[in-house]
Amino acid sequence: MGIDPCLIVTTDKQGEILLRSLAPMGMNLEHVHVDGKLSSTVSLEMDYNGRRVNLMISDSGSASSFSFNDLSEDDLKSIRESSLVALVNLNHNLNGVELAQDLFRFVRENSDAITFVDMGDPSWNKQIVEPLVKDVISEGLVDVLSSNENEAAWFAWALTNKDDHWRDLVSDSSRWLSIAELVSNETSTRIDFHTPKYSASLFGDDVVTIPTFDVESRIMCGAGDAWNAGDILGHISKLSIENRLILANAVAALYVSSEDATHPTANDLRMFLDTNPPLFRVNE
Repeated sequence: MGIDPCLIVTTDKQGEILLRSLAPMGMNLEHVHVDGKLSSTVSLEMDYNGRRVNLMISDSGSASSFSFNDLSEDDLKSIRESSLVALVNLNHNLNGVELAQDLFRFVRENSDAITFVDMGDPSWNKQIVEPLVKDVISEGLVDVLSSNENEAAWFAWALTNKDDHWRDLVSDSSRWLSIAELVSNETSTRIDFHTPKYSASLFGDDVVTIPTFDVESRIMCGAGDAWNAGDILGHISKLSIENRLILANAVAALYVSSEDATHPTANDLRMFLDTNPPLFRVNE
């Protein structure tokens, strides 16, 4: 989509070969660590209660233990030079809180980069949620917290002394925004919030919501990552909140409606938006 991401991950030689064969031509893979263990995921997709959902079965490999001390000097140089530093899939990392603290303190001390976090579903690693939200997000180390309704409910649970009421609200779409509002208000952090029906950006009294595009969902695994890519591009490009959410929604819509999990190009996005695609009717 016209940006130049630098991917810093840990895997083994097999993982590096897979990345180099599957990643887009020209993507910077010079910061792929190959002294670890491959991470593997099987995604099973099905229909449930009228929605397309996915069940993910994962072996986190070396992603479960990656720490700030594993970053090389070249990694740190790239981080210093980046306009946005994103930390994603922390749910796989048993040292995720320490990594987030050390990384974002380094960013704060060495650059003006935007710090961006997407925790991922913490169901199997829920011990990460409370220290992440209280010792990292609430401490002002995170500029943008990207979250879906399930992840926001986990944060609300942690912020209310593990009150299961907030977890129960995930089944009630009319309450999703109230969950995100609690998290944003309690942490004083911008929440970029993505759901199947709408996306939103919340910070203090500033709440903007935009309906998602009404497309046929064929692919679910990676939908949140696609949305994050559009959201990150919007932040880097300094788009208005409304336009940033529209862009993120469009990236996600084109990805989930593709036949073969194809990520859209900038031209794909222009063509899609030029058709004035239908929006999801939130009151349904």
